Amino acid sequence: MSELSPADAEELHRNNDLRKLGFEPETLVANQTPHFTIEDIKAALFSSTFSNPKTLTVKLHKGRTVQVAITKVEPRYAVNSLKLEADENSPATCYEHPDWYMEGWVVDGIATATAQGLRVRMFVYAGGDDSPEPDDMYAQVIPTYSYSEGEVFYVSIPDD
Repeated sequence: MSELSPADAEELHRNNDLRKLGFEPETLVANQTPHFTIEDIKAALFSSTFSNPKTLTVKLHKGRTVQVAITKVEPRYAVNSLKLEADENSPATCYEHPDWYMEGWVVDGIATATAQGLRVRMFVYAGGDDSPEPDDMYAQVIPTYSYSEGEVFYVSIPDD
């Protein structure tokens, strides 16, 4: 069942490039400014315990803010097209600092040993050559059933 409704039409933005980043159609993606640092990501990944997970705060569509225990992090190095345009004969070069693809579980007390809770995927953009710190992020609830067809839409979540 799609969570897209006619009431969402005014705030929706189409971005099928999000599919290349790992997002799926039929579940809205929330674009936001991340309120965590690289050190917070490291702590969430390496300092969590079963009884005391270190979480990242993530906003989802319709104002829901959740705490996510991180289970997967992948660096994604982006080609620096500005350097490539400056010298077409030079080999491709990437930005110094990677962007990050992450997945995790919402820590809300609903998950049990036999039933997992809500899963979330995130793509976090870093500052490229300027800074390793996150400066933009897309987040999506991972759908229970995968949809290969359709467009990917996102909504912008304002800062509080």
